[in-house]
Order: sequence, then structure tokens, then C-alpha cells
Amino acid sequence: MRMDLRRTDDAGERARVSTTMRDARRERTTDEWMCASSARAQDGSHGGDGPTEEDLVELRDVIIHCDGSVDVLGGLSGDIARDVPVLCEQATDFVMECVTELPVKTPVYAALVGLINARAGEFGQRVVEVTREALGNVLSGDDLSQKVRARLLTRFLVMLSTVGVVQRREVIAYLQSLVAAAGALAKGGAEGWQPRADWLVYVALSALPWCGEVLSKSECSNELEALLDAADAYCKVRTPNLDPASVIVKSEDGNEVDWFMDMCNRLSAARTDARWQILSIPAIAEPFVETLASTTNAHSLGAVVIPEKQFANHAEAVIQYPGRSMLRYV
Repeated sequence: MRMDLRRTDDAGERARVSTTMRDARRERTTDEWMCASSARAQDGSHGGDGPTEEDLVELRDVIIHCDGSVDVLGGLSGDIARDVPVLCEQATDFVMECVTELPVKTPVYAALVGLINARAGEFGQRVVEVTREALGNVLSGDDLSQKVRARLLTRFLVMLSTVGVVQRREVIAYLQSLVAAAGALAKGGAEGWQPRADWLVYVALSALPWCGEVLSKSECSNELEALLDAADAYCKVRTPNLDPASVIVKSEDGNEVDWFMDMCNRLSAARTDARWQILSIPAIAEPFVETLASTTNAHSLGAVVIPEKQFANHAEAVIQYPGRSMLRYV
């Protein structure tokens, strides 16, 4: 059968036109918001009643389509920082929605919050509070989607520590509490302890590629080393290949190894080589290093409670905390 090249070319052209139109709409929306925001700053049109519904729809759209470019991040963060007294709650909600629904753009939203926080610390504080509360909710949840959100929120939290929004030592303390809780489960030896314990350590360790480069060169490098030591200690007490049907993957040398040990081995290599940079994670905040470094608005995280869970047997634990069939950090 001969392929209809003309039809294929037409489809490709339609796709290119569609992409161009979408990008144009995105740029127009961003420009319109910034122009409108500037006008509101001059005439005070938010007034005593706060932003209109139309204002909020436009703001949400602009945050969703924020592309991480220097101009857009700089302009949008400045506009939101100026309007924090009337937009704090809504802007926080929009950012948190994007963090869990558009996880590939986590570096963009961490940089955006960092830049707003540098000008308006109350916004950064609110984001930290909401993130802590959300983590408390999803860590205690039973739904699989909540477990995904726990990982995404932890990723966002560690990235906030790299842009001066939350205190780094407290973030590492949170990661350490996850690993410590897993160690306690291993020590207790209750029925079905390992699937949840593996998951707790996974939530902590899978966040490290997003912050390891910064934390390993920061004043918290010793705390990071202690976290990795604790994870190594847990690896020695867990049972490898506990559920071979679902967790075996091929390692780099072709041998079979369970997903958890493969992850730990790769992180151990990054630690040994001192190479934490991941090419697939863009350094969105890099152009703003000086601005972010000068801020003194690093907020306290506070305690994140790691709830206890009990299972009737291993099968029940695996249903709630299934192993991974393939390696995935991000």
C-alpha cells in the first residue's frame, strides 16, 4: 500500500498551524494579563472588592501557560507580587493545581514562587503552609492518586528549598522522617510492613534528583549525606525481590534487580561521582540566582506527620503500595 504523502503533508501542516496558533494565543494571554495588571496598578481598579472573576480566569490561564522564560517569569512574578494583598489565596491555589497536574513544569512553578517570595514573603509562606497541609493529607490517604501526589508535592517542596522559599534543613528533616519511618516499620516487623516502607523511602529518594545538585553544595551537605546513609541502612534490612512478578527490572549490567535497589544504586552512583545534574530537569531558576540568593524569606516548614498504617497481610499491603514494574525517578 502506498502512503498518501500529500495527505500526510497536509496533516503535518495543520499540526504546525495549530501549534503556531496555540503559541500565539498563549503569548497574547500573557501579554494581556501583564498589560491589564499594569493598568490595575496605576488606577487601583482591583478596588476594595478585590479581583473580578474575569481577572482570576486570566490569572489562572497565565500561570498554567507560564513557559519558564526569563521575560515571562520576571514579569508575571512582579505582577503577582504587587497584587499579593488581594491575590495571595487564589494565586496559591492556581500554582498548587499546576504542581500536581503539570508535574513536568515543577521547576517553572518553583522558580515562579521563589521570585514572588523574594518580593512578597507572605506569598511564599502561604505556599509552604499549603504544601505542608497537602502533604499531611496525601500521606495519610489510601487512594493511589494520593500516593502520586505525595511524590509530586515532595518534589515541589525540595525545589522550593533550592530557590530560598523554605528552610533547607527542615526540608531534609522531612525527607529523613520518611526514611526513619520506614526504618521503624522494618524494625517492628509487622505483617506486610515492607511495601509501605519501600514507598516512604521512594518518596524521599525520588525527590533528590530535583535538588541534589544544590543541596550537595550547600550548608546542608552533611544532612544530605546523613539522609543517604539512612537510606543505605534501610536497604540492608529490606528483603530484595519480595514480589518478583511485579518489581523485577534489568539493571545496566543485564542482571535482574528489583526496582527499589536499582533506584538506590543509581543514586549511590550520583553520590559517589558528585554528579546530581539531570539533563531532563531544566535549570529554570538559573538566570535568577542573584535575586533568589539575596532573599531572606526562607520560611519554616514545620512538622509533617507521617501516619502509621497497619495491614492484615502482605497482599493487602501490596494492593495499597504496589511496586514499580520499571524504574522511574521523575
